[in-house]
This record gives sequence, structure tokens and C-alpha cells, in this order.
Amino acid sequence: MVSFELDGPWRAMQLLDGFFDVQQDVGSPDVIALQFARPDRLYDAAGAVVSATTARAAAEAVADNVALDVLGESPSRIGGLHGFTVEVGNAGDRYVAVLKAPTSALGIGPGRRMWISFFDTPDGLLAIMVGGSSEKWSEALAIAEPVLESVRIGP
Repeated sequence: MVSFELDGPWRAMQLLDGFFDVQQDVGSPDVIALQFARPDRLYDAAGAVVSATTARAAAEAVADNVALDVLGESPSRIGGLHGFTVEVGNAGDRYVAVLKAPTSALGIGPGRRMWISFFDTPDGLLAIMVGGSSEKWSEALAIAEPVLESVRIGP
């Protein structure tokens, strides 16, 4: 179970098996998405499936995707769990698939960035992501930070 507190004008957008998100500035090129997923696959630069069942392996698989620009890697701690974070951008001109939850593929469009923290939980791999435009990336992270700090994982 994942719980968190929202501040500001967030809207629930998608609720699917193994994935949900909330967003601000919906419909804008600068939309900010805070996403939670149970990834069952990751993708390499050619779109082929990469197997990763641990947080460390998942972060490494994303960082190894040459279609993405790796902007940073670091350890992470959210909701009492230790994990691995990779921050990526898409400076190309096409959408890049990054991971797949049971019912939806997630990726990053041109001119956007994504901050992904992977965690090993008793229920399996968990990805917590922030997506935003490259142009307003610092603002997107600042808006998402209070929500990320409120995340609780578990019963």
C-alpha cells in the first residue's frame, strides 16, 4: 500500500492495475506527473524487454538505455525504504519507452525529464516517478517534493 498527502491543485488522472498517477497543469506541455507503478518489464534503447526484478537492477537498466540522457544517479529513501534513483531526459525527437506496469507502458517524450526511484518492497518492485518538461524541470521537482516527502509504503 502507498499513501501520500497532496498539496495544491493535483488531479488524479489514471488508475490502472499496477499504476496510478496525479498531475498538475494537465494538458499543458509543462504537465507535472507524479506516478506510482509496479513495473514488470523495462525497455532497452531498441524497445526490447530488459529483465530487472530488484531496485538496483531496474535503475541500472534505465541508466543503460542509450536512448535516454542520464542526468543523475543516486541512492534514495522514501517511505522508510532505501532504493535507487535515476534521473533521465529525452533530448531526441521520439518517445522512448522506459518501463511497463502490468497494464500500461510508461516512457518519456521529447523535451521531457523523468526522475525514477525504484524500491524493493514485500509486494515486489515499486517505481515512484516524477515527470516534467525539461524547460521547467526545477519547478516540477520543487512542486513534487512535498508529496514525495509524505509518501508512506506499507500497511
